[in-house]
Amino acid sequence: MGYITAARVRAGRRRSAWNLLLIPAYLVPWFLLTFGSLVMLGQLYAVFHGSRHAGVLPETGGSILMALGALFMWLGPSMMLANQFVSVVPPARRALDREAARVPGTDRASANRGLLKMSMLVTPVALAVALVGLLMSE
Repeated sequence: MGYITAARVRAGRRRSAWNLLLIPAYLVPWFLLTFGSLVMLGQLYAVFHGSRHAGVLPETGGSILMALGALFMWLGPSMMLANQFVSVVPPARRALDREAARVPGTDRASANRGLLKMSMLVTPVALAVALVGLLMSE
């Protein structure tokens, strides 16, 4: 079974409208954590390089690396937060647990374990990319 076919099968299992709650529960923390990281990186850039730039990030090539690093750094943690936020809503939790009960390994705990494994690889690499961008001048 190919990736696309497997994705269609997975999508077919998720029929509850409560799945839509995962979208804002993911996007809001991802945006806030990324924006906060970008502000901090911009401030650190100003401290390290003695510049007084206007805006969140300086207008350098390193800012692209800082932005990409911050975007990828928070992917997994934001998804784990979204799973936890949605599980606080009792009807959503029941509906999602009912959908996951039919297929082993698709429950919230398994999903969060997989996201944690992914995050343990992606987050440090993305942080390193952001820090390389921070150290780049002009």
